[in-house]
Amino acid sequence: MDDDTTNSDEDVSSELAEAIDCARLAATAAVGTTFASHALVGYGGRSAIFLAEHAVLKVYTHRGQERCHREAAGLRAAAHAPELRVPEVLAHDEQAGQLPWLATTRLNGTQPSPHEATTTLGQVAAQLHSLPGELLAAMPEHRRRLRELPDGTSPTHRAGAQLDTALAEATPAAETRCTRERGFVHGDFSRRNILLTDGEHPGVIDFEGSGIGCRYEDLGTLVLHESLLGTHDRRVLLAAYDTERRRWIPTAAPVSGDHLAYHLALRARWILQWAIDLDPELAEQVTALVPWLLAGLHDTGQVL
Repeated sequence: MDDDTTNSDEDVSSELAEAIDCARLAATAAVGTTFASHALVGYGGRSAIFLAEHAVLKVYTHRGQERCHREAAGLRAAAHAPELRVPEVLAHDEQAGQLPWLATTRLNGTQPSPHEATTTLGQVAAQLHSLPGELLAAMPEHRRRLRELPDGTSPTHRAGAQLDTALAEATPAAETRCTRERGFVHGDFSRRNILLTDGEHPGVIDFEGSGIGCRYEDLGTLVLHESLLGTHDRRVLLAAYDTERRRWIPTAAPVSGDHLAYHLALRARWILQWAIDLDPELAEQVTALVPWLLAGLHDTGQVL
């Protein structure tokens, strides 16, 4: 039994490697450039990334057609932001039965360090969120899938159950606010997807989770990862966001602490459903934040 299982796993791995290489060769022919044969593995093993001197190829190995479509549409919409650098779509292929792939230009720059660019993070998010609605027509709806937590009785499981209860109470009012805040959503907005270089506008990458939805999805992600779990002062970050939003939309309302609290809790709950098994350290960090997040939802915390 063990030998058969091992052979089966090897066959699947071999088939996937062959399919990835077929996608690389197809992209090479379509773009007219040679991508390195060695792949970088994307987060969670959901993609394979190949580099060329001036181009990047991403081959999607999990929910490929959906993610490829989202990324291409998000890149094309974000390209209209006049003070951001966004990769240009060179070619893509989403044929049924084959691994979808997307080739783009390659941006220069490096990620901000954990201690720099707080203001820039807020400004970049605001610019994306200020894109006019008519530019977003080709983008799909942004979706955040919440699943049941895996079985268990740990503090993390109890924290997840507390978040479930609080979110159920808050959701009806929050959904009304979400409808008013619809616009461009990056889907994974954080420091790791920003590229900075001297003398040029900030670059933004990795749009595979993008779509049309509540812009607080990005704010919740940004504040949770870069402030509550990171080193950036959320008040500085949000002040920069508000200032930049008003530069593009003078009538824009400031960030709502109540609605941000809801999306912070939503992001934390989403993390717990997979981090319990895949990233226990992250699950512990988020669990430690849950009392503060719940206080924010119940108006006894200070989110802003």
